[in-house]
Amino acid sequence: MSEVMKNRTSTHLTGYRTGIIASGLIILGLCFVMTGEKSMQPVEGQTTQKTGTLKPAAIDGGRAYQYLKDICAIGPRTAGSAANERQRLMVAEHFKKNGLTIVDQPFIGIDPASRERKNMVNLIGSWKPERTRRILLSAHYDTRPFPDEETDPDKRRGRFIGANDGASGVALLMEIANHLPKMETEWGVDLVLFDGEELVYGDKGDYFLGSRHFARQYLAEKKTRKWDYEAGLVLDMVADKDLMITQEQYSLEYAPKVVREIWDAAEKLGERRFRKRVGPAVLDDHIPLNQAGIPTADIIDFDYPAWHTVDDVPERCSGESMAAVGRVVTAWLELGPTPKRR
Repeated sequence: MSEVMKNRTSTHLTGYRTGIIASGLIILGLCFVMTGEKSMQPVEGQTTQKTGTLKPAAIDGGRAYQYLKDICAIGPRTAGSAANERQRLMVAEHFKKNGLTIVDQPFIGIDPASRERKNMVNLIGSWKPERTRRILLSAHYDTRPFPDEETDPDKRRGRFIGANDGASGVALLMEIANHLPKMETEWGVDLVLFDGEELVYGDKGDYFLGSRHFARQYLAEKKTRKWDYEAGLVLDMVADKDLMITQEQYSLEYAPKVVREIWDAAEKLGERRFRKRVGPAVLDDHIPLNQAGIPTADIIDFDYPAWHTVDDVPERCSGESMAAVGRVVTAWLELGPTPKRR
């Protein structure tokens, strides 16, 4: 996952999650210019127009945690690597067993260190692909090449497993896939794994390669496809043992209804890990999706001490935390998002 400004002494960006909302900011080649700073307010006290009893899926935190460990057992999974392909094939097979239709979305990226072309692939698992109103649930499945946030210089070329930052979102999507066939929802659902989210070495490289490619394809097919995404979620770093998810600022800016609905669902379920307060602004895969017209919220806990260090290992993660997020997400899926205006 990327970066937000967190009491750092460095004045330059060391990653792609910044805490800055500034006019004239151009985001990652999408040429979106923010034309003025807006005040960010939490959506507490507002309610959705949707009514009904929330019915979250019986998310199995232990099983989700085992998926996380299985992914980490593959080792580092940098974009374009054989290990990353192995992970993708494993998840694709799991999706197929749960009745999802699999589509690979290949694209080419450039390794910033070797300058070699890398074959990358977004994985799309579609449940009820015939439905024309759809919801997007996504996560990135690559890991950063090195643990570059290590304070010890000798460890900055160490082995980065990416248990929370990478594996947790994938593992939760795998667990949600187990429940989709039993869910009573009118929406079609796409589970999407983005490749190339952080193929970056220090200040070399580009972020969000997979989600940017996905967004371009979505826009290019606008005139020919017969369906649209009503809403989307990015699940990133959702397994911290001390999980606390606040309302990410860009999500409030671009997808306030989605944020409101998710936090309403969490409140009704009594899920205290979702806090109705504004968190940091985070540059993540939801930015390209929102710019492509998919109102998408970033579900993320950036306050994770092991971020981009050798200590981001399964022992730092919790199946209970993933289960909490999964219950909120599936409760929201059962009820369905408020239709977006057309």
